[in-house]
Amino acid sequence: MRLTLLGTGSALPSPTRLQTGAIVERGGDTLLVDCGSGVTHRLAQSDIDYRDVDTVLLTHTHLDHVADLPTLAKARLLDGHDAFTVVGPQGTSDVCDALFAVDELADRLNLTVRELPTGTDPFAIGEIAIERAPTDHSKPGYAYRFDERVTIAGDTAPTEPVCSLADGSEVLVHECAYPDGTESPGHSTPTALGKLLADIDIDRILLTHLFPETEPHADELVSTVSKYTDATVSVATDHTSVMLE
Repeated sequence: MRLTLLGTGSALPSPTRLQTGAIVERGGDTLLVDCGSGVTHRLAQSDIDYRDVDTVLLTHTHLDHVADLPTLAKARLLDGHDAFTVVGPQGTSDVCDALFAVDELADRLNLTVRELPTGTDPFAIGEIAIERAPTDHSKPGYAYRFDERVTIAGDTAPTEPVCSLADGSEVLVHECAYPDGTESPGHSTPTALGKLLADIDIDRILLTHLFPETEPHADELVSTVSKYTDATVSVATDHTSVMLE
């Protein structure tokens, strides 16, 4: 399995971080998790062929996690690949109705939209087994655990269900949008996150979804979270890639 972070930024523009997107690859499956603005072009800068990305799993439906859905789908369509699938929480169908109305893409694509039922029942995409836990954000959403190895939290305040989902993972990708001392409803700060991770068994934690004003505090985020966990903690950047044997 390989994890590649294409975008590690937020809804505010950054010269170095695009909006959210991550690729989970396992065997012949290539799954994109979230598809914020610029993710399609990040794919073109990577060794991942955008034509192989026919399925997107959404953590939630805020614009910085869905904006590039029609861009990616149209690029594939123009290159002869009309099948495209979007899977996500409550609200996914309405968002796709709006986004794929542009350029009449809904009529031109072989589009499948799958809204997950409420609850935490596991599911699969291709051969990838996926568990989920609800997030604490201003939109309904989920954190996902892939094949019990990689957990991607999406946007969320630190919560026990998300951290428990990650317990035993080799890699946890968790937002840390703001430094300590910032009011951040629906988002994470390092001390609050670290405290909930204190008894969780994880090998590596990648902090992501940094707002531009948070970027100068990257070292502080790492040192604070590291006080509470034995995991290797780092701030992810666009193009960060982790190979899991």
